[in-house]
This record gives sequence, C-alpha cells and structure tokens, in this order.
Amino acid sequence: MVSRKRQEKPVSQIKQKVLLYPRLIPQVFRLFLLHIQLRRHGVIYGKKVRGNPCVIRNKGKIELGNNVFLNSYPDGELYKTGLLAHLNSSLIRIGDNCSLNGTMIHSRYTVIIGSNCMFGPGVVILDNDSHNTSIDPELRRHGKISDSPVRIGDNVWVGMRSIIMKGVQIGDNSIIAAGSIVTKSVPSDSLFGGNPAVFIKKLDK
Repeated sequence: MVSRKRQEKPVSQIKQKVLLYPRLIPQVFRLFLLHIQLRRHGVIYGKKVRGNPCVIRNKGKIELGNNVFLNSYPDGELYKTGLLAHLNSSLIRIGDNCSLNGTMIHSRYTVIIGSNCMFGPGVVILDNDSHNTSIDPELRRHGKISDSPVRIGDNVWVGMRSIIMKGVQIGDNSIIAAGSIVTKSVPSDSLFGGNPAVFIKKLDK
C-alpha cells in the first residue's frame, strides 16, 4: 500500500501542472503583447512590468519603474488601463511597485506617481481640463486648455471610480475613498472622500 501511494503522488502533481499550463498560456500571451505595445510606443520601463494590453498614446514621455502592474480589468472588458501623453511636452512617470487596475491617465503637462501606489478600476487622473472653459462654443472646442501638474506620493491608495483633477498633490500614505472627485491637494497620512473630496480622518499604523 505504501508503494502505491508513493507512485500516485507524482502522477497527481503532474496532472495539476498539466491543468495549470492552459491557464498560463493566455496570461503569458497577454504579457507578451503588453511588452510589444510598450516598446512600439517608446515607453521607458523597468524590470518585471506585468499586465495585459492597455491604451497607450505617447507623444511625450512615459516612464515606468520596476514591478509595475498595468491591468485592464477584467481583460479590458469593463475598465481599460490607459497611459496617454497627449503633447510633446507631456510627462507620465510612475514609480516602482505600482498597480493600475483599469486606470486612465491623461497628461498634457505632468503626472508623477511615487512608489507602492494602488489605483482601483475606473480611476481617472487628469492634469488638464480637456477643453477650454469659455462659454463661447468655438473657444470651448478649440481654445487653449488649462493644465497643472499632478503629483501623487508614495504608498497612496486611490479607490475605484475616483477622479484626480489637475493641480492636485496627494501626500504619502494617503487614501482616496471610492467614487471621490479630488479637486484640492491632500496631505500625507490622510483619508479623503466625497464629491468634492474632503478630509475624513488621519491615518496611522
């Protein structure tokens, strides 16, 4: 009986591996496509960048650190991750160990994100107004667009469907509650939420 158990154990391990391989193949293929996409658009990126194909437009400069996760969630059916540097002067810089799950970044100026940050599905980060705010229809469509840099510190967590507006700075370790619209800067170690986002409480260890 002992010898039979010893023979059956390796067989079950082989079966587990065989069942696992078909699941890994789509993931590996999507990762391969992501790396092709990053290189084709001239994105500068570090080691162990993971994820699946995103929306990328790079007229300026996009830089990704090490171990960045770009995930169109789930598989882009609901939320696409996007890195869009719209102008030659645009800069998107994302630090190490950041996770973007269905997060869109639109830059006409500068968006800088620190390390160890997490962004939920449906998060949008904008460093500009997208359109001119004049009441004149022609100017609203074709007039000068106001912009201001967005800077997000280290270890920041932005909840799903939140919007970070132009000129906002978010301090280290802060959390933005789901569904918030952040129009003003957020200090470090703070929980903000709502529309517009307001202070909720101070965070500690």
